[in-house]
Amino acid sequence: AGAGSNSTTEAMMFTQSAKDYGADAALLVTPYYNKPPQEGLYQHFATIAEAVDLPQILYNVPGRTACDLHLDTVRRLAKLKNIVAIKDATGDLQRGIELVRELGEEL
Repeated sequence: AGAGSNSTTEAMMFTQSAKDYGADAALLVTPYYNKPPQEGLYQHFATIAEAVDLPQILYNVPGRTACDLHLDTVRRLAKLKNIVAIKDATGDLQRGIELVRELGEEL
């Protein structure tokens, strides 16, 4: 279920609702419009992952959100229990290769 928002509190509520309605996982887009730094992105996703026990998929689509989730941040997030996958819509094939090479077993 799509549960993303540029507000961490709102995204947590959407993710909890998705869980309550029986979703298998939540798709969480990077916070659009706000343009947070990488640490802000980490905190946004980590807060949701810790608050709601539901598999969560990161969605990186910088062309639509004006916010890019960097590989270093994805590495950190991949260590969290509920972060299970990433949908990377950057169109950068090299980046996809790096994600699979480094995190293929984790995400």
